[in-house]
Amino acid sequence: RKDWDETADWPFERLRAEADARPYPRDFANRLRMEATTLAGVPATRFVPQGAAPGKRLLFLHGGSYIYGSARTTHAELIARLAFESSVETVGLDYRLAPEHPYPAQLDDALAAFDALLAEGLEARDIVIAGDSAGGNLAVALQLALRGRGRDQPVGAVLVSPWCDLEMPGASFTENERYDFGTREVLVRQAKAFVGDVPLSDPRVSPVHAELSGLAPTLITVGEAEIPRDDILRFAERLRASGVEVVLHRAKDMPHNAPVFAANHPEGLAALRAIVAFVRARLGVEANTPANR
Repeated sequence: RKDWDETADWPFERLRAEADARPYPRDFANRLRMEATTLAGVPATRFVPQGAAPGKRLLFLHGGSYIYGSARTTHAELIARLAFESSVETVGLDYRLAPEHPYPAQLDDALAAFDALLAEGLEARDIVIAGDSAGGNLAVALQLALRGRGRDQPVGAVLVSPWCDLEMPGASFTENERYDFGTREVLVRQAKAFVGDVPLSDPRVSPVHAELSGLAPTLITVGEAEIPRDDILRFAERLRASGVEVVLHRAKDMPHNAPVFAANHPEGLAALRAIVAFVRARLGVEANTPANR
């Protein structure tokens, strides 16, 4: 939180450069192969564990308020651990960032990446899409776009503390402010940089207002102490009311993005392992694989 407060007024370019330049843990990143690649011209990183299940993919969309973040830096360790523990090759997408590239550039990149995976010979049932925070928002937007085009849904979706309402009306933004990193005021500024001329309430950028039927079975993780908690719980209920199969994992006492803290807190570890179990189950991957023995 102290770091958030100190960087809140920085220009977005400085915030992005600082975030990319920091040293991050590489315990799991060092246990597998990381390959720089592109998907339909969009930069990406493949995280390939030994003994990865053939013909299966996890497509991960990183968070960072659509302003910063990267599969190569800020999110590499989280993505690597998910790939390692699930024994599924995971592709972290470095979609274009705002404000240089406002909505819908990020959705266009995600759609292109999904199609590129299909062009590799996969089918939608071979892919789980996942994202944290803004990446969770993008994961839902990707599903809605696929549905709108009459396309098959991925076999599952993982939403980690998804940013599902950019107006951020939940009371938890006040109730949990002292526990979490982030503030509504800064997030509103970042959200407006992302949406451009689109209203924050538009269902294309705030999927809590979208018609949600027909989306893939979904796992949502939410920290009980995070500021968007109430918005996330409302979104989960909207999914259920729309007939979507939802598994909700509530991480007790945890702030935003609980799985990031898997190495530091048992509740963070439990959230991460809930994701791993869901990914394996949706993709039909056996737990006793070489990478997990």
